[in-house]
Amino acid sequence: MSLRHVSTPRPAAPSTKESDLAAPFLRRLILDHAVSPDSSTPRQRFVAISLALRDAITPRWLETGKRHEQANPKRVYYLSMEFLIGRTLLNNVVNLRAEPLVEKALGANFEFSWRELIEEEPDAGLGNGGLGRLAACFIDSLATLHIPAMGYGLRYDYGIFRQSIEAGRQVEHPDHWLTQPDPWEVVRPDEAVRVPIGCQFHLDSGVLRAVPGHPSELVGVPYDR
Repeated sequence: MSLRHVSTPRPAAPSTKESDLAAPFLRRLILDHAVSPDSSTPRQRFVAISLALRDAITPRWLETGKRHEQANPKRVYYLSMEFLIGRTLLNNVVNLRAEPLVEKALGANFEFSWRELIEEEPDAGLGNGGLGRLAACFIDSLATLHIPAMGYGLRYDYGIFRQSIEAGRQVEHPDHWLTQPDPWEVVRPDEAVRVPIGCQFHLDSGVLRAVPGHPSELVGVPYDR
């Protein structure tokens, strides 16, 4: 049976009240960062509005999952080495059609520009090639079509590189996109999985080498976003 013939429940409907983000934003700013709006930094404002949006999205996420469980539709599990999803704050605001809501919550109440806060978020370094952009488009399409799906990938420390021009030549540098905590990630340490392997890895002069005959374990910790 194809997915097109499955009776797929609709996602939970969003809230459209103008007051839904101003109060959560202020609460996150004060309780998580212990600062007032006037003394907050752009980074603190970005984290606060991201968490306020996440607080609004999460109940819908759980309710949608519950509806899928009750209807028992088929699911798509999309595995990819890369997911170039861009900036999650911008993506969520656009996908939720919440730009007027965010502008009013931040602009009218606190005279902040949410467009300026977008620049505080680095692109998620979950790959470095065209395959990752294609994978992100697939996930967006599945969500738009209300097809129950989940993407699985790797959480790279340095999936993307930065470049500079020195003496007329391109020089590559690691992109430290995880230098600061990502407000969109939900870590699941209780669901960590240990994977036994038949070797160890040693870092020798900047080169990672596999040493066979020395069993070890890899620990996979899931992060939802």
